[in-house]
Amino acid sequence: MPRRGENIHKRKDGRWEARYIKGRQKNGKAIYGYLYAKTYREVKQKLKTQLLKHESQQIHTRFYFNQVVEEWLEYKQHFIKESAYNKYFNSYSNYIQEQFSHYYLDQVKNEVVQKYILTLSKQKNYRTEEKLSVSTLKIVLYVIRSTLNYASKQNYIPFYSLDIEIPTYQKKTVQILSKEEQHLLEESIKIKNDCYSLAIIIVLYTGVRIGELCVLKWEDIDFHTKVIHIYKNIQRVQNKQQNLSFKTYLSITEPKTKSGVRNIPITTSLYIILKNYYTHYHEQQNHYIFRNQSNNPMDPRKIQSHFTNIIKQLNITPITFHALRHTFATRCIELGMDIKTLSEILGHSHVSTTMSIYVHSTDIHKREQMELLSKL
Repeated sequence: MPRRGENIHKRKDGRWEARYIKGRQKNGKAIYGYLYAKTYREVKQKLKTQLLKHESQQIHTRFYFNQVVEEWLEYKQHFIKESAYNKYFNSYSNYIQEQFSHYYLDQVKNEVVQKYILTLSKQKNYRTEEKLSVSTLKIVLYVIRSTLNYASKQNYIPFYSLDIEIPTYQKKTVQILSKEEQHLLEESIKIKNDCYSLAIIIVLYTGVRIGELCVLKWEDIDFHTKVIHIYKNIQRVQNKQQNLSFKTYLSITEPKTKSGVRNIPITTSLYIILKNYYTHYHEQQNHYIFRNQSNNPMDPRKIQSHFTNIIKQLNITPITFHALRHTFATRCIELGMDIKTLSEILGHSHVSTTMSIYVHSTDIHKREQMELLSKL
């Protein structure tokens, strides 16, 4: 009978067999070696000798950390979206490659990584000149940690777990439109009745992301059941091919999570607006609602640019287009919608995401809620 955790057992032919991991394939799957002996004691000693020999070989084979990061990135790109790969690649290029260029893999220990994360937290973003966000630090740490885990699976180093603390910053206050500002915005754009006005109205009454908005086709709107079906997303990703002149391009993908695929009910007011627009322009079912002259999805940046100009003209809170999604979520909470329903409409995997990021209680709403105590 095998001893627990030893990977030693007696074969039907009477011999004892010991199994050990002698290497790993590129996908992380173990490659096993086998040892045989007439007695349990003999095969156990063989196994011990082999493991010591294997460990000694690993110690003398040293890899540079950056070499393994690049190997991990090459492996990882087969299992993730291009946008995610670009995020990890940029994190490596901008914040890891130079710092760890002279480190061997086995030198990247907990104290080294912790010290660097603290140093990085005081640095500025290379593009915006603002302090690096917590999310950026988390991505850097993820790349480092994942590289070490990958190296362990490849038997480059023994497994060890990093225990790193990331400094927390005070969250930025996300701007949203007040009820009065939202009303002013809606009244001004309803007069125009163009695609940019329609884009704003849809987000204000569904909370869809701009990437989801730009790939909507008329066939994704069921006017009979009054539902919008969300199952695609478009985003700008970096071009890694050096021979092409453009640095980025638009890529249509599936939503990041399963929760991103969803049906969003249409309000009566939004239904009327959509139906009128559809009828007025005699749209085809397979047409993108927001499209360029080539009948391809409109670049999200074009919608964002028009929105910025509209906000300036109205002289209201200078918000981003994405803040319309925040505004939608806040209005829903103010009107009493339960968090679970709102979370599903927004396409979140967890209710906690909805609570921590997208729900903003206005001062007026806080006062109204506090006044409920007067009814006791």
